[in-house]
Order: sequence, then C-alpha cells, then structure tokens
Amino acid sequence: MTTSQLDQPVATRRDWAGLAVILCATFMGQVDGFIVTLAAPSIQRDLPAGFDQIQLVGAAYVLACAAGLITGGRIGDRYGRRRTFLAGVAVFTAASLACGLAPNADLLIAARFLQGAAAAALVPQELALIRAMFARDGERTRAIGVYGVVIGLGVICGLAGGGFLVRMDVAGLGWRTAFLINVPIGAVILLLGRGTIPESRSSRAPTLDPAGVALTAVALPALLLPLVIGSGWVWLSVVVAVAALAALVPQQRAVAARGGEPLFPPRVLGARGMLAGLAAILTFFGGNAGLFLVFTYYVQTGLGMDPLAAGFMLVPLGAGFSFGSSVSGRLVARFGPLVPVAGYAFLALSLLAHIPVVWGAPGAQPVLLAVAIGVVGLAEGLVVSPLIAGIFDQVAPDDAGAASGVASTVTQFGLGTGYAAIGTWYGLVLGGTPGAADAPSDLGAHVQAYTAAILVLSTLALITSGLCALRLTGRRRLEPAG
Repeated sequence: MTTSQLDQPVATRRDWAGLAVILCATFMGQVDGFIVTLAAPSIQRDLPAGFDQIQLVGAAYVLACAAGLITGGRIGDRYGRRRTFLAGVAVFTAASLACGLAPNADLLIAARFLQGAAAAALVPQELALIRAMFARDGERTRAIGVYGVVIGLGVICGLAGGGFLVRMDVAGLGWRTAFLINVPIGAVILLLGRGTIPESRSSRAPTLDPAGVALTAVALPALLLPLVIGSGWVWLSVVVAVAALAALVPQQRAVAARGGEPLFPPRVLGARGMLAGLAAILTFFGGNAGLFLVFTYYVQTGLGMDPLAAGFMLVPLGAGFSFGSSVSGRLVARFGPLVPVAGYAFLALSLLAHIPVVWGAPGAQPVLLAVAIGVVGLAEGLVVSPLIAGIFDQVAPDDAGAASGVASTVTQFGLGTGYAAIGTWYGLVLGGTPGAADAPSDLGAHVQAYTAAILVLSTLALITSGLCALRLTGRRRLEPAG
C-alpha cells in the first residue's frame, strides 16, 4: 500500500452497512431484469402482446435509462449521491407497482419507461457511492468484488425465483409478481438508506449543462430506436441521432473551453485506457443481454420447457458469476490486468461449447446446457469486477459520478443494443418471430438460430478481449518506466 493510500480513511462499520443497503438496490435491479426476461413468453401470452411489444418491455427501460444516466451521475455529484440514490429508489419502487398492475402492453411499456428513468437516477450513484465510501484500493476492490457477487445472486434469484413465481401463480398474479417483488425491497432500502449511507458530492459542485442533457437525451435513445421499433423508423432515427451527436460534440468542447463542466468531462474520457475500457463494457454487456434472451427462448420455445425449468437452467450461470467475482480480486492481485484479457478469451470458448451441445441428443441438452451456461457465468464473473474497478481507478473521487454515469450509459446502451439486435438476428435465422404462433416449431430451426447467435456472441467476447489488451497497451505506453 502506498503512502497516499495510508493517508486515506479506513472504512467504518457504517460504510459496510451502507454498502449492504446499496447492494439491495443492485440486487433489486438484477432480480427485476432477469425475472422480466424469463417471464417474457408468459407476458406475451397473457396480455396478449406481440414479440415487438415484448422487445419494447425490455427496451423501453433501456431507452429511458440510457437517456438519463449521464445526467443522473451529474445530479448526484452536485446535489448529493445519497439523496439522488434514494429519490431514484422511491420512483423505481412506485413504477414497479405500476408495472405489476398494468392492464395491457402499452401501459406496461410506459411503466417500464418510468422505471428506466428512475434507474437513471439511482444506478450511477451505486458505484459512485462505493468509490466515495471506500477510499483505499484494497477495501474498494473488496467492495466491488462483493458487488459482483450480489449481481450473481440477483441472477440466481431472478431466474429461479422468476420461474417459481410464474409457475406458482401466486394469488393469480402470474408474471406480475416479477414487478411487485420490487415494492418490499424498495421500502427496505428507503427505510435504512438515510441512516447507513453517508452523503457525498463533488467538491467542484458541477453544473448540469442543460444543453448537453437535452442533446444526450435525444441522441442515445435515437441510436437504439431502430433496433427495437422496426425498419420504418430507421432513417428518421439515424438522422436525428447523427444530428444530435454532431451538435453534442462541439457543444461539449465549448463548455470545457470556457471553464465549465460538460456532461462528458475531457479529464474523464481522456483518462488512460478509459475509451478502450468503455468499448469493452459495450461489447460485453451487449453480448450478455443477447445471450439471456436467445437462451430463454431456445429452452422454452425450442426445447419446450416451462418457465420454472427454464429458470433453473440458468441458475448455474448466477452461481458461476458469483464464484468468479469472489476470486477475481485475488487473481488480479497476482496476475494484474492480464486477467480480463484471458478471461474474455475464456468466455468466447465457453460460449462456443454450446454449439455441440444443441446439435446433440435433445434429451441430454438440459443438463449439458446448464453446465455450459455455468462455465459462461464463471468466465463473466472473473472479468466484470476488474473491468469496472479499472474504470474508477483512473479518475479522481470528485469525478466518480461522471465516470459512473458514462460507464452506466455505455452498459445500458450495450444491453439495449444486444437485446434487440441479437433477438432480431435469432428471429431472422429462425425464419419467424420467436414465441409467435406462426414461428417454426421444429427443434432443428431453433438449433440453427441458436448456433448463429452463439457465433456472434463468441465473436463479441473475442473483440472484448482485444479491447482489454488495447487498454493494457495504452496504459503501458502512458506509464513511465520504472
């Protein structure tokens, strides 16, 4: 530990208790995301809804979240990260109740959009608060490792619990419990958060840059919209996105030139290895979202499993992710930043292992796919925490909110792109809309579609490995010898 690290305060019991409350929100978000993914076929049948509407149930959240994450991070920096976090939790909880009570697909999509807007306020504060609460590298690495473990546990509970809730049809609510479960969790966070999470904000009190907020809120959703709405909107959406981005770049430079605080501070984006790290986050989470969607549809509509069995099929992924996250810190301490490079290459191989499984005997597929998805979870757990920690290691504590907002925006953009693009690719190869009555019913068509999706996903994992290597090379060039 360096002398400067020895000067940093040691985390208190209150800090660790506050971390537990923050991680309840992380857990809630993971459970919500994976229960919704697993419940998608049930929602489609019950409302009823088309596959395009089901895509929007997932994508509306992502669009709203991506539009506001940068702003959410900046609001936390200026007005207080705890205050912004708890406000986001309150709105998210109310929106979850609205989702659970939605009588049709349109209102469900609208409530999901509100959920995404609330998440834009609370999500950037999670990692920013962890960065502020744990000043010492070792404690921060440990805290982010626990963060990764909780993500894995959220996957397990979201998938296994989601299948169980849909199967049990508690009080006749069916898939609605996937959203209503957030209400008691949110209440607990609000009850305990103020007393355990210390308030923090940037000492510079950055401005909100309203022009940058508006341009970002237009550009990012416009980039995602063609993938989730359909070909009729492509050209208009692309024109809007390009125009907004073309105006955003000089506007951000002008704000920085006159000494203001742009939404995308040059000192954050220009930090060594930052752009390569953000690109790695984009490709990783894009592939991750696509994998969950096509795996869910393959085992339910291809292999004919019910939601409960499909949920338990994915439990090994969460278990592997939790274990990988728990040991990633020790591996990084021993092998350094080479861990993500090797880990993503391992992830690519783990994904390719699915192909011989799905081309094998149908009766053996459930067990073999569960093992294969567990290995994928292990590979993901080994690399996510080091990648996130590397982002925050390169910025000052005052910039934690800005860095978290940028990283969270890239994450959500990756999730939305992967969810829509990989799902669309799966449907194209399948030769029909997944889950629809007129979709091909023979297993061979689903095997071909799943294989095509896995080839794309493994390619994305290799690209991510290369980006991590590029980030490492960039750091070595910039760091002085000796």
